[in-house]
Amino acid sequence: MPNESKKPLFLFVFRAPQNQPDPTPDEMQKIFGRWMDWVKNLKDQGRYLGGDPLEETGKVLRGPRGKSVTDGPFVESKEIVGGYMVVSADSIEQATTIAKDCPGLDLGGIVEVRPIDSIPGM
Repeated sequence: MPNESKKPLFLFVFRAPQNQPDPTPDEMQKIFGRWMDWVKNLKDQGRYLGGDPLEETGKVLRGPRGKSVTDGPFVESKEIVGGYMVVSADSIEQATTIAKDCPGLDLGGIVEVRPIDSIPGM
C-alpha cells in the first residue's frame, strides 16, 4: 500500500475472545452500524486507508518452506483475529487515541496498534 502522504501509517489488528457468544441478528445489525459509522468518520478525516474483516478459516505455515501447514481457526490462540485496518496518524499516541473509539472494544474485543515500517524504494 503506497504511502503518498508520508504520514506515519498504523495497522489496527482486531481480536475477539474465542468463547464470545454469537450476537442475535438485531444485535449484529447494530454492531455493524457502529463499525460503519466509525469507519466513515475515519474516512471523512482522511485517516482510513483500508481494511477488511477476515474470514474464520485460514492456514498457518511453520518450519522451513512452510513444511507444516495447519487449518484455522487457530486453537493455540485464546483470541481470534477478526480483521484489520490501516490508518494514518501523526504518532503512535494519536493512533492509540483513534483506536480507543473502536466499537469492538465495548464488546470485549482487543485492538492491537502497530506502526508500519516502510521499506525504502517500495
